[in-house]
Formats: sequence, structure tokens, C-alpha cells
Amino acid sequence: MRISVSRARVWLVTIGFGVLAVGLVTLAAACGGEKPTPPPTPTQVPLAIATKAPPVVAAPTSQAPQATVATKVALKLLKAQPDGGYVGASFTITGEGLPSNKAAELLWVTSDGTFDTNAIAETVEFVGLRYTTKRLPLGKATTDSQGRLVVDLKAPVDYGGVHDIFVVMDGQDVARGGFQIRRSISVSPKEGPVGTPITISITGMGLPPVEHALAVRYDNQYSVYISGVTTRGVVTGYIRAAGPLGLHTIELSGAGNHGGGYLNNQQSPYASLFPKDGAFRFTFNVTADRGAPAAITEWPETQRVAQLASDAPRTTAAQVALSKGITAALNTSRGPILTPATVTASGLRPGAEVQMRWVTAKGNRVTAAGWELVETSMGTAKADANGSLSADIKVPDGLGGWHMLALAQDGAVVASVPFYVEQSLVGVTPTRVKAGEQFTVHLKGVGWTELDNTVAVTYDNAYAGYACGFNSNGDITLQVTATGAPGTHLVDIYPTTFQGKATGRWGFQMPQLTALQDHPGLQLGYNLPI
Repeated sequence: MRISVSRARVWLVTIGFGVLAVGLVTLAAACGGEKPTPPPTPTQVPLAIATKAPPVVAAPTSQAPQATVATKVALKLLKAQPDGGYVGASFTITGEGLPSNKAAELLWVTSDGTFDTNAIAETVEFVGLRYTTKRLPLGKATTDSQGRLVVDLKAPVDYGGVHDIFVVMDGQDVARGGFQIRRSISVSPKEGPVGTPITISITGMGLPPVEHALAVRYDNQYSVYISGVTTRGVVTGYIRAAGPLGLHTIELSGAGNHGGGYLNNQQSPYASLFPKDGAFRFTFNVTADRGAPAAITEWPETQRVAQLASDAPRTTAAQVALSKGITAALNTSRGPILTPATVTASGLRPGAEVQMRWVTAKGNRVTAAGWELVETSMGTAKADANGSLSADIKVPDGLGGWHMLALAQDGAVVASVPFYVEQSLVGVTPTRVKAGEQFTVHLKGVGWTELDNTVAVTYDNAYAGYACGFNSNGDITLQVTATGAPGTHLVDIYPTTFQGKATGRWGFQMPQLTALQDHPGLQLGYNLPI
């Protein structure tokens, strides 16, 4: 969600009046090569998993029966020229001493990145990051009469780091080399008024423990956390220009164990990933203050949010087998609190009363009392003579995330239908304040799992902290003190991950700029906005 309030220049003695700009920003992940330059236009390589060939079996040395022994074939060396570059860069692979006049396939070794999560009725646990190695087709060629192979290629859209390249003939690996994809960052535009979206585009983000994450500082203040776990190292997002007129700094460095900025990367074991002074540095010139931008809520692209089957594991899902032959559905599967919806069902006991119950959670995760699943009555309806039902409901004002609408007859649940409650911005009040006064940012529909029970907040691109909506039944009421010179100030609210078992570096409780592309909840159908 992007909210904004502006501060007018009305002077009272020595105190300036102002409107506060509250805004939700989406910043992109960023990494770069030796010189921060825009990445070249990517050339997508088709993704198809290649099958490994069986090992070569050695022939017996005598006529006596004996067990077959697998022998390793010495692989020829492939040379890449150049041996590294950005996504889309051209390079040439050469190999010698191979079988002559032989067709060859080149395979690129990569990984699929995802998140390990454990979705159960009571909650969702964040377990960690997972990468699965695989091979993809990179190209085909034929050796010449001297057994020489020369192939011109382009670096595919993929994670940063060194990738093995294999030459395969007749299903057997015969040669091996590699190519390094380097990180690239572009930042644009270079100037504009307060609130201007500053887009950061990155290719070549790599794998844990270091290359998958970056931290962003704005005017030496920690701002946001960037990741590229599920995006093959490619991310794009933006922050909004904030602060007084003049030059402002944007710096990207390594992210610590919990997403904090690592300031002296040039002295770390991973110094080669960063410029000589330890960070990727850019400037932005704020040219004017034209008042507070309108509040905006931005959502992930539809294709990034998993479309779950009705019986897929999720919070509040029934733990017992439901009655066979009964079907139920809602005319809409997601929306904010108070969304009107119609439930229909068939196969019910004709003429019998149907109790409608909303299944949710109540409690918190920080006291001994804990939490539990509870049911709220949504009223009753009656099945017709054919055992069918149609009834109108309104989504309760409560927690966000996945819920179940359960239908019961004679006290037993016979069907349940999932509904996802989305976060929403109620409002910002007041919209004009003096320095030192408070204003309120009000959200609804915040969830209770490790993935969606908190949001992270920045003020003029400086991280302020996080807020939780579990104990308050999905309600977050932020009391923010107005600070800074008279003029427009920005407040941005990001998704985050509250906690988890992850052993790799992850930005717990930090603002995740890439949440619309790379949040752990996306694969579970969580639709969290910025």
C-alpha cells in the first residue's frame, strides 16, 4: 500500500506546518557487476530438464565372470570466451579432442529456487530456502573432422555465479566448462520531484548464503531488503524519492543474517561480488515538492500468486473427511473484510437447516496462552427440497489470510469452502500535521501466520519497525509522529516474514521490496500488497 500526506509551508512562530505523505512503496531487488550498468536485453533459454546418461561400464579383463565396474570418463575441458558476463551477454564455447563429426548437445547447470513452508490448519511455518539442481538445454552443435567444437551462445536469464556447461554425446557427458553470470543494477530516473518512483532493476542475483539478498540504504538509513530466490535472480521494483530538495544517496550492499546492511563488504570473503568500496552507489536529485501523492495499494501480478485447489493444505482447512456427494462454492474466492459473497451447495439433506460457520484463529504467538482455531456463526439457511442451498454472507471484520466457510447439518460439518481475506487500507488521519504531532495509519485484514501477521514500515525510506495484527484480530493502527522539515513525507508499508526456522540469511521483520515477486506466501496463494 502506498499512502502519502504532504506538509504545507505554513509557518507559526518557529514551527512549520505540513502535510504528511504516507505511501507504500515497492522497491526492486538489486545487484550489480563491477560497473553499475543496465543489463543487456535478456535472451531466454528454453527450460527443459535433461536426463543424465548411465555410467560407462568397463569390459571384463578375463573370461571369468565378474561384477561390472563403472569407470569415470575423463571429461575434456571446455573454454568460454569471455568466461563471464551479464544476462544476455554473448560468449563462445570451444572444446578440442572430442569425437570427430559428432552431434553434441550443450547443457547448462542451474537450480530452481523455492521456499520450504509447512501449511497446517493452525498456521503456516516458514522452514527455509530450497534450491534443486537441474540441467537445461543451451544449444546444439557438431564437431569438425578434427574433433573441435565451437559454439556461439548467449548467457541465459539465470542466477548469478558460475554455471557448469556440459557437452553430451549419445547421452554421455564428454566435456565440461563454465560461465559466470555477473550481477547488474540499473537505477532510473536520476531526478524528479518528491514521490517519483525510482526503479531498480537487477539481474544476476545468486544463491545463498550471500548472493540471494541485498540491503538498500537511502541517505545512510537502512531502507529495505531485496531477494531473488524464486525469480532466477531477476527482480525489478521501486522506492519513491523522499527528502528535501537536492541530492540523495541510494546504496546497495550485502544483507546480514536477518537482512541488515553489511557495510564493509570489501573486507569480507565475498569482496569480489561488490565494488572496491563495498557497495553499489547511486544518487537521485529531488527537484521539487509538489505535494502528497495519492495513496496506492499495489498487488502481485496474478500469475505470481498460486491458484490452489480447493482441497490444498491451508490454514483453517478441515482435519476430517467431509460428506461425500456434497459440493459447495462461493461466487468469489478472495477480497477484503466485509466482502459480500454468495454460497451455493448441493447434495445436502433436503429441507434441513444448514449452519454456516466462519473458521478463523484467535490469540497470539508471543504469550503462553498461544492461539487456537475458533468458529464464528454466519447465520443459518435451509436446504430446499432438492438438497440445494443459496445464501448471502458478508466476510467478517477480522484476521486476513486463508479461512474456511464451513457448512453443517445436525451439528456436523458436511462441506467447507476456502476464502482468502486480503489486507486493506482503511485510511490516514489527519492529513495535515505539525512536526511532532501524530497521525494514524489504519490497516485491516492482517493475518496470523509467520508469513502475514506483520507489516514493515519505512518513513522517508528509512526503516522504522514492524507492526503485528494477530492479537488485534487483523487490525493494525499505527500512531506515527511527524518529523522532518515542512513539506511532503512518505510512509511505506511492506510485507515481511515475522519468523521462521530458516538457517540461511533472510530478512525477518524487514521491509521486503521484492515481496510482489518473491514473498514466501505467493506459492501458498497469499496475495500481500505493498
